[in-house]
Amino acid sequence: MFINLVKEMVTMSKGIKVNNGHVNEVATQIETAKSYFRHVPLVPQDSKTTISANSKSKEAYGYAQQGIELLGQTLDGDVHNIRSLNLSFSQFDEMMGKLAQHGTRYPVIKAADD
Repeated sequence: MFINLVKEMVTMSKGIKVNNGHVNEVATQIETAKSYFRHVPLVPQDSKTTISANSKSKEAYGYAQQGIELLGQTLDGDVHNIRSLNLSFSQFDEMMGKLAQHGTRYPVIKAADD
C-alpha cells in the first residue's frame, strides 16, 4: 500500500505545475492592496457638530473602519498562507524528485503472473 501511495505521489508531482515566482508576485500584490485597508480616524473638524445625527454617523463610521481594518488583517493571514503553501509545494516537489531519482528503500513486491 505504501509503495502504491509513493507511486501515486510521484505521478501526482509530475502533474502539479507551480510557478513560484508568480505566486510570490500575487502575494506581494495582495500585500500592497492590504495597505489600503487600515483604520482612518475622523479629522478633528468632523468631531465638532451641533447636529445630533452626527453622533450616529460617527459611530457607523467607526464600525465601518473596524471592518476595513479586520479585512486588512485577514489579507495579512491570506498572504502568509499563500507563501507558506508555495514553500510547501516547493519542498514537496523537491522531495518527490529525490524519491523518483533514488527509488524507494523497500523492495517492490509483484503478484506472480498466471
